[in-house]
Amino acid sequence: MKYSFIKPRVKRLVEQDTKIWITFLTVTIMIIFGFNLFLKFKIYQFNSNIQDSFAKEKSINEQIKDFETKIEFVTKQKVLAQNVYASNTILKQSLKNLFEMIPDQITLSKVIISEDSLIMYGVTPTKDVYNFLLLAPLKSIFNDSMVTFYMNDDGWYKFVSVNKFSKEQFGNIAPHEED
Repeated sequence: MKYSFIKPRVKRLVEQDTKIWITFLTVTIMIIFGFNLFLKFKIYQFNSNIQDSFAKEKSINEQIKDFETKIEFVTKQKVLAQNVYASNTILKQSLKNLFEMIPDQITLSKVIISEDSLIMYGVTPTKDVYNFLLLAPLKSIFNDSMVTFYMNDDGWYKFVSVNKFSKEQFGNIAPHEED
Protein backbone atom coordinates (compact mmCIF):
# COMPACT_ATOMS: atom_id res chain seq x y z
CA MET A 1 0.00 0.00 0.00
CA LYS A 2 0.99 3.44 -0.81
CA TYR A 3 0.44 6.39 1.29
CA SER A 4 1.36 9.02 -1.28
CA PHE A 5 -0.08 9.76 -4.64
CA ILE A 6 3.19 11.12 -6.04
CA LYS A 7 6.46 9.59 -6.48
CA PRO A 8 8.96 10.76 -3.89
CA ARG A 9 11.56 13.19 -5.05
CA VAL A 10 15.04 13.78 -3.84
CA LYS A 11 15.18 16.69 -1.47
CA ARG A 12 18.02 19.00 -2.18
CA LEU A 13 19.94 21.10 0.30
CA VAL A 14 19.30 24.29 -1.71
CA GLU A 15 16.13 24.67 -3.64
CA GLN A 16 15.89 26.10 -7.13
CA ASP A 17 14.25 29.31 -5.89
CA THR A 18 16.99 29.76 -3.35
CA LYS A 19 19.63 29.28 -6.03
CA ILE A 20 17.98 32.01 -8.11
CA TRP A 21 17.84 34.59 -5.33
CA ILE A 22 21.40 33.71 -4.13
CA THR A 23 22.61 34.16 -7.72
CA PHE A 24 20.70 37.42 -7.97
CA LEU A 25 22.15 38.58 -4.62
CA THR A 26 25.70 37.59 -5.69
CA VAL A 27 25.37 39.38 -9.01
CA THR A 28 23.98 42.45 -7.25
CA ILE A 29 26.87 42.49 -4.74
CA MET A 30 29.37 42.05 -7.59
CA ILE A 31 27.74 44.93 -9.48
CA ILE A 32 27.90 47.13 -6.36
CA PHE A 33 31.59 46.24 -5.79
CA GLY A 34 32.30 46.81 -9.48
CA PHE A 35 30.53 50.15 -9.37
CA ASN A 36 32.48 51.00 -6.20
CA LEU A 37 35.78 50.12 -7.92
CA PHE A 38 34.72 52.13 -10.97
CA LEU A 39 33.90 55.15 -8.77
CA LYS A 40 37.23 54.84 -6.90
CA PHE A 41 39.08 54.70 -10.22
CA LYS A 42 37.19 57.72 -11.55
CA ILE A 43 37.84 59.65 -8.30
CA TYR A 44 41.55 58.80 -8.54
CA GLN A 45 41.57 59.84 -12.20
CA PHE A 46 39.68 63.05 -11.37
CA ASN A 47 42.15 63.89 -8.54
CA SER A 48 45.04 63.17 -10.88
CA ASN A 49 43.50 65.47 -13.51
CA ILE A 50 43.02 68.17 -10.86
CA GLN A 51 46.69 67.93 -9.86
CA ASP A 52 47.73 68.07 -13.52
CA SER A 53 45.46 71.07 -14.03
CA PHE A 54 46.98 72.84 -11.02
CA ALA A 55 50.48 72.12 -12.34
CA LYS A 56 49.50 73.41 -15.79
CA GLU A 57 47.88 76.48 -14.23
CA LYS A 58 51.04 77.20 -12.25
CA SER A 59 53.16 76.77 -15.37
CA ILE A 60 50.83 78.99 -17.40
CA ASN A 61 50.85 81.65 -14.66
CA GLU A 62 54.66 81.63 -14.72
CA GLN A 63 54.59 81.96 -18.51
CA ILE A 64 52.11 84.84 -18.20
CA LYS A 65 54.44 86.60 -15.75
CA ASP A 66 57.37 86.03 -18.12
CA PHE A 67 55.33 87.40 -21.03
CA GLU A 68 54.24 90.40 -18.96
CA THR A 69 57.88 91.17 -18.14
CA LYS A 70 58.80 90.78 -21.79
CA ILE A 71 55.87 93.00 -22.83
CA GLU A 72 56.93 95.61 -20.27
CA PHE A 73 60.52 95.45 -21.57
CA VAL A 74 59.38 95.73 -25.21
CA THR A 75 57.07 98.62 -24.28
CA LYS A 76 59.96 100.45 -22.64
CA GLN A 77 62.12 99.73 -25.69
CA LYS A 78 59.33 101.06 -27.92
CA VAL A 79 59.06 104.27 -25.88
CA LEU A 80 62.84 104.63 -25.98
CA ALA A 81 62.88 104.03 -29.75
CA GLN A 82 60.09 106.57 -30.23
CA ASN A 83 62.02 109.11 -28.16
CA VAL A 84 65.17 108.46 -30.19
CA TYR A 85 63.16 108.74 -33.40
CA ALA A 86 61.58 112.02 -32.24
CA SER A 87 65.00 113.29 -31.17
CA ASN A 88 66.48 112.32 -34.52
CA THR A 89 63.61 113.97 -36.39
CA ILE A 90 64.05 117.19 -34.42
CA LEU A 91 67.82 117.06 -34.94
CA LYS A 92 67.39 116.36 -38.66
CA GLN A 93 64.97 119.27 -39.03
CA SER A 94 67.27 121.53 -36.99
CA LEU A 95 70.26 120.64 -39.17
CA LYS A 96 68.21 121.20 -42.32
CA ASN A 97 67.07 124.59 -41.03
CA LEU A 98 70.63 125.46 -40.00
CA PHE A 99 72.10 124.63 -43.39
CA GLU A 100 69.29 126.44 -45.21
CA MET A 101 70.04 129.48 -43.06
CA ILE A 102 73.73 129.59 -44.14
CA PRO A 103 74.18 131.97 -47.11
CA ASP A 104 76.12 130.88 -50.20
CA GLN A 105 78.99 133.31 -49.51
CA ILE A 106 79.81 131.62 -46.19
CA THR A 107 81.46 128.19 -46.12
CA LEU A 108 81.24 126.05 -42.99
CA SER A 109 84.10 123.71 -42.19
CA LYS A 110 82.87 122.28 -38.89
CA VAL A 111 79.64 122.34 -36.86
CA ILE A 112 79.31 121.14 -33.28
CA ILE A 113 75.80 120.80 -31.88
CA SER A 114 75.11 120.11 -28.23
CA GLU A 115 71.97 120.36 -26.10
CA ASP A 116 72.37 124.05 -25.33
CA SER A 117 74.89 125.36 -27.86
CA LEU A 118 75.93 125.51 -31.49
CA ILE A 119 79.54 126.06 -32.46
CA MET A 120 80.35 126.75 -36.11
CA TYR A 121 83.72 127.03 -37.82
CA GLY A 122 83.91 128.46 -41.30
CA VAL A 123 85.16 131.02 -43.81
CA THR A 124 83.47 134.27 -44.90
CA PRO A 125 84.61 136.89 -47.46
CA THR A 126 84.02 139.80 -45.07
CA LYS A 127 82.89 140.35 -41.51
CA ASP A 128 79.88 142.30 -42.77
CA VAL A 129 78.62 139.36 -44.86
CA TYR A 130 78.65 137.23 -41.73
CA ASN A 131 77.15 139.93 -39.50
CA PHE A 132 74.29 140.80 -41.87
CA LEU A 133 73.49 137.42 -43.39
CA LEU A 134 74.13 134.96 -40.56
CA LEU A 135 74.53 136.73 -37.22
CA ALA A 136 71.05 138.28 -37.26
CA PRO A 137 69.21 134.94 -37.68
CA LEU A 138 71.47 133.32 -35.08
CA LYS A 139 70.73 136.07 -32.55
CA SER A 140 67.01 135.59 -33.08
CA ILE A 141 67.35 131.90 -32.17
CA PHE A 142 70.02 131.88 -29.44
CA ASN A 143 70.28 133.88 -26.21
CA ASP A 144 73.99 134.45 -26.57
CA SER A 145 75.87 134.65 -29.90
CA MET A 146 79.59 135.39 -30.04
CA VAL A 147 81.86 135.28 -33.06
CA THR A 148 85.62 135.53 -33.39
CA PHE A 149 87.24 136.37 -36.74
CA TYR A 150 90.75 135.44 -37.91
CA MET A 151 92.31 136.89 -41.07
CA ASN A 152 93.27 134.33 -43.69
CA ASP A 153 96.21 134.73 -46.12
CA ASP A 154 93.84 135.10 -49.07
CA GLY A 155 91.94 138.01 -47.48
CA TRP A 156 88.95 135.99 -46.30
CA TYR A 157 88.07 135.58 -42.65
CA LYS A 158 88.00 132.38 -40.67
CA PHE A 159 85.41 132.53 -37.92
CA VAL A 160 84.38 130.63 -34.83
CA SER A 161 80.78 131.28 -33.84
CA VAL A 162 79.60 130.17 -30.40
CA ASN A 163 75.84 130.35 -29.88
CA LYS A 164 74.10 129.34 -26.65
CA PHE A 165 70.58 129.27 -25.34
CA SER A 166 69.17 128.47 -21.95
CA LYS A 167 67.51 125.12 -21.37
CA GLU A 168 64.36 126.83 -20.13
CA GLN A 169 63.92 128.43 -23.55
CA PHE A 170 63.66 125.12 -25.45
CA GLY A 171 63.16 122.65 -22.58
CA ASN A 172 59.66 121.72 -23.68
CA ILE A 173 60.68 120.90 -27.27
CA ALA A 174 63.16 118.12 -26.50
CA PRO A 175 61.54 114.72 -25.99
CA HIS A 176 61.59 113.43 -22.44
CA GLU A 177 61.93 109.79 -21.46
CA GLU A 178 58.69 108.50 -20.00
CA ASP A 179 58.73 106.10 -17.05
